[in-house]
Amino acid sequence: MTSSNFAASETYDSDRIRHVFGTLAIDKTRLPSSGLNAIGVPSFVAEWLLDKIVPGCGPLNHDELTKVNSFVSKALPRKDDGNVILFDLTQGEVRKLIALMQVRVKLSAKGEAIPDPKAKIPVLNFDDCAIPTDLIQRHKSLLRQGIWGKISLSMLPSGKLEVIDFDPFQCSVIDLNDYARCRAQFSLEAWRDLLLCSMGFNPDHPAYSSEAKSWVLARLLPLVEANYHVVELAPKGTGKSFIFENISNKVAVISGGKTTPAQLFINGKTKEVGLLGRHDVVVLDEVQSLTFDNPDEVIGPLKNYLANGRYNRAGFADISSDCSLVMLANIDLNTHLQPRSPDNLFANLPDFLSETAFIDRLAGVIPGWKIPKFQREMIAHQVGLKMDFFGEVLLALRRDNRFYAYAQTHSQFNQTANIRDQNAILKSAAGFLKLLYPHLELTLADYQRDCLQPAVEMRQAIRNSLYHLDEEFKPLGAEILVDVC
Repeated sequence: MTSSNFAASETYDSDRIRHVFGTLAIDKTRLPSSGLNAIGVPSFVAEWLLDKIVPGCGPLNHDELTKVNSFVSKALPRKDDGNVILFDLTQGEVRKLIALMQVRVKLSAKGEAIPDPKAKIPVLNFDDCAIPTDLIQRHKSLLRQGIWGKISLSMLPSGKLEVIDFDPFQCSVIDLNDYARCRAQFSLEAWRDLLLCSMGFNPDHPAYSSEAKSWVLARLLPLVEANYHVVELAPKGTGKSFIFENISNKVAVISGGKTTPAQLFINGKTKEVGLLGRHDVVVLDEVQSLTFDNPDEVIGPLKNYLANGRYNRAGFADISSDCSLVMLANIDLNTHLQPRSPDNLFANLPDFLSETAFIDRLAGVIPGWKIPKFQREMIAHQVGLKMDFFGEVLLALRRDNRFYAYAQTHSQFNQTANIRDQNAILKSAAGFLKLLYPHLELTLADYQRDCLQPAVEMRQAIRNSLYHLDEEFKPLGAEILVDVC
């Protein structure tokens, strides 16, 4: 894809975005000037807080910053605040905190009474808090990924902590028809730039060519497509993990180091379902440094999961999930800023990523080497969608099957593509459709250029490695050919 494929550059129109989206839009300069990201508050929470505490436009002024800092010091607990909060609770105070809260149900041995659910506040290591069942009934996502919100905490006479109230940070119910009507009021380029700005990137920066913007947006495919498994390979500094760390608490990021079966699948001791069973997207960051104590205990169930959306561990029944798996890895480039091993992009990654049975289960490769390294002036400074709304609408699009049906109807495969190739390309193309054309108003030329072509390119990177590594894939040929119909 080249810039010539798109209309002449338009001026980014922040006023129009405010007019179309109203209170769902926010000036993206507010967040960087607040310092909230720097203290570990994800963007989808931080933008919600800023809009409540200091609504407005432009970078925060001195008075607004003072107000935010005052709020943060009182309401956002640090990891070492646990004892201070416990002391206040022993004095009969009710503490109101802004934090992530989760609820877990742990079954006792056979014959014992079913225990009450327990609330957990990870930042304070409070993991045995009583919580009324009516709060859980109203906010069942507490039982899954957990929810950020305002927690009212007290202490019972027994000395046990109790959550007495909870006010979640959550946007209103998503209406995809309204979202589609909003999309219809923008040109393709203006809409694509709005998505990029909403992610936190400055779409007007000259380094973001049309092609680079498309590959940045490809990072959103695992959010809009269920069971969508992809790897991004890029040099350091392109901002690979930024969007996943900041868009939604339904996305979990695991950074480098060791990953255990208990963490990913199910904990054999507590019987607690792992990340793949609780989240919509799980991201393995810095895969090039990922290790396992016993690789077979992870790779076997993981390959099974990538193939059919189910996994198990010895002694447990199958667990089904629609969680997407994203792997992010740094790779070295040559003097032309291209991968050193273009025929085998996985050459310098861990052994399990050189196994063709594993590689073949991935939908594609996001070519991160085509995305410019992130610089300070690449931070968004226009009006975009609030991150909490943006994340929720992307995840809501997972449940709309019209886009896959469109891709299936208008994509024609020949003998160069096997079933996995076809499924991967159709899912990627459907994902690009959801991102760029949620109103499904487009021509076949639009579909080929903006959806099918990048989908094929992503899967072609998988084919190149498989063709190089395994004789089994030679009969299909080196190139995947797909036409629109």
